[in-house]
Amino acid sequence: MTATRRALLSGALALAAPSIRRAHAETSEVLIAQQFGLLYLQQDVMERLDLIEKHAARLGLPNLKARFLRLGGTGPVTDALLAGKLHFGSGGAPGAMLLWDRSRGAIKSCFAMNAVDQKLLTVRPDLRRIEDLKPTDRIALPAVKTAPQAIWLQMAAAAAYGPAEWARFDSLTLGRAHPDSMAAMLGRTEINCHWATSPFQERALADPAVREVTSSFRIMGLPSVTPNTIYGSAAFRDANPIAWKACLAAFQEATDFINKEPAQAVEIYLKNSGDKDSPQNVLAAMKSSGNDFTLQPRGLMKIAGFMADTGVLKRRPASLGDLFFPEALDLGGS
Repeated sequence: MTATRRALLSGALALAAPSIRRAHAETSEVLIAQQFGLLYLQQDVMERLDLIEKHAARLGLPNLKARFLRLGGTGPVTDALLAGKLHFGSGGAPGAMLLWDRSRGAIKSCFAMNAVDQKLLTVRPDLRRIEDLKPTDRIALPAVKTAPQAIWLQMAAAAAYGPAEWARFDSLTLGRAHPDSMAAMLGRTEINCHWATSPFQERALADPAVREVTSSFRIMGLPSVTPNTIYGSAAFRDANPIAWKACLAAFQEATDFINKEPAQAVEIYLKNSGDKDSPQNVLAAMKSSGNDFTLQPRGLMKIAGFMADTGVLKRRPASLGDLFFPEALDLGGS
């Protein structure tokens, strides 16, 4: 953690960052992080359909406005949340766990966003398993050491070489946003591997030179795994109960919409994201095996246990109730 981030975290421990602490009974604007790719489709739907404004008005807060900020990677989201420039972060579950740990519970996850089998891809012809990685390989992923993909890599290293070797491949990783990672790998730059996500992994695998090395589901040994969560501060939740409820209701409605109207959701994604792919390709990526838009957390206690075993988490959560606000617990999960 950088010195700047440590200083910002001190503000979070004082209940919240200054701009949030000064809020009155209810905020007039809610700021929500959004990253790149289909995993953040709920935010696209909420923005286009004004779902937060709709639920806020229903709950008696008619002037609430939502603003969505597109950021790339765990680091920028964390910095913006701690600086009070976001009310809801969205991104890798391991990063949210680190914030829970470092803030002593002042920041928690609200719920999961989806489940997806994130794949390690390569253009190196002889790279067929984790043990084939060489010091000259470079693996692009959203954030070094804290992205879900970084944890999958550490788990794979521990499984192949023993628990003491969990960080064996960390030095091979580079933090990049998914669109840049895919372009760099396909362009045969120094980056010859990309630990991807939908729709970028489906798009890359259309190239005959790209092969899958391993995936999150295989490494975790589970049929479904949550890579990303929505997270926020207890201070904002306490100070803005109506805005908080409106945001949670909007996320649920957006998730239901995606599952009931996937073709319409894809059209919204393409308009909002600027992605130039065809609706047919994006819809096919959305329906890839293992992809599921659900707010239920899956596999997160196993991830947290691994991070505690390696010392990355200084506190070991006893249950999902440690990592999540109470609203998520009715969803079940693991």
